[in-house]
Amino acid sequence: MNSKGNILLYIIFVVIIVGVVIEGFLFFKTSKAKRVEVTPTPSQEVNENQAASPTIAPTDDTNLNILFLGMGGAGHDGGTLSDSITLASINLKTKVINLIAIPRDLWVPVPVDWDFQSWQKINAAYAIGLDQTKYPNKKPEFRGSLGGGNLSKFVVGQTTGLKVDYFLAVDFSNFISAIDTLSGIEVDVLKTFDDYFYPVKGLENETCGFSLEEIDRFHQQYSGFDLEKQFTCRYEHLHFEKGLNKMDGVTTLKFIRSRHSNEYGGDFARGERAQAVLVAVGKKLLSQNLINVNNSTFKKLASTVTSDISLKSVPEILNTLGTLSEYQINRINLTDQNILTDAKSSGGAFILIPKSGNGNFEEIRNFIKSSIK
Repeated sequence: MNSKGNILLYIIFVVIIVGVVIEGFLFFKTSKAKRVEVTPTPSQEVNENQAASPTIAPTDDTNLNILFLGMGGAGHDGGTLSDSITLASINLKTKVINLIAIPRDLWVPVPVDWDFQSWQKINAAYAIGLDQTKYPNKKPEFRGSLGGGNLSKFVVGQTTGLKVDYFLAVDFSNFISAIDTLSGIEVDVLKTFDDYFYPVKGLENETCGFSLEEIDRFHQQYSGFDLEKQFTCRYEHLHFEKGLNKMDGVTTLKFIRSRHSNEYGGDFARGERAQAVLVAVGKKLLSQNLINVNNSTFKKLASTVTSDISLKSVPEILNTLGTLSEYQINRINLTDQNILTDAKSSGGAFILIPKSGNGNFEEIRNFIKSSIK
């Protein structure tokens, strides 16, 4: 059942508000994940045609696991790719919410057919589940409106070894209106940073006053992002100060999606910033007493969410969680500072794989198991 209503958002922010009410979590800090300084290794090429690892049956007797997915949405390249992936593993015995940030470039086998798994970046699972034209022979549970979420649950479960109970997907484009519905939020920014190359929608092909000869010379001298940086009029300058920042919907989305900061850039930083925004939304809902399924503002927020949580399961979930103030937060990040390393697919795409070798997800599962509280 695709419950796209107020109940679903309630579940999201039950998880978020647990973190908000804990002393010491109101000021967004750096990850508490175990971090190991490593010497960078040369990027290795990975054969995407290698045999996929066999599937496992993830088990989890004590945790309630909810997968949060964020997409760019309509009007963005790869709008159905889940570029923000966080697994909230709620330990009901120890009263700890373990927030596991999973990088979008993690290289994993994805079942694109009944009997075939294709190596893909993990963020492609949601898009593949929704695409019945290119991938018509997926198993039934990986098709339809919930196919993307179900496929993401399966792949994340295989990778982490944790049974994923539910998923919630948020379209960041719609999230703009949600933030504006709240009249903005106050986000705790971890560190001051600038991004001089945030793309301006609609200016992707601007010549910035250069002649055809100059543009041709740029193409001969540069490639990739170095080429794009020559056209400065296509970008705007973002600046965020450390500490509390009042943000409207547009600013919030820019804060989450910024990638090219020297001080706080890259996909790992984006994951941390997305989590900071979720905390800020939870704080606003709590302070304005908006956690009410009959509240009109709350109902507007709910329209940004797609999930497999059914109405009848809500009372049981809330009863299972118990008293919110008893929970603590533990942050776990899978990064190149602990168990992952840079690599390239045979097609030249940047990917992340376990340090112990491509497809060795046992290393990831053991790391998560040892980090969970």
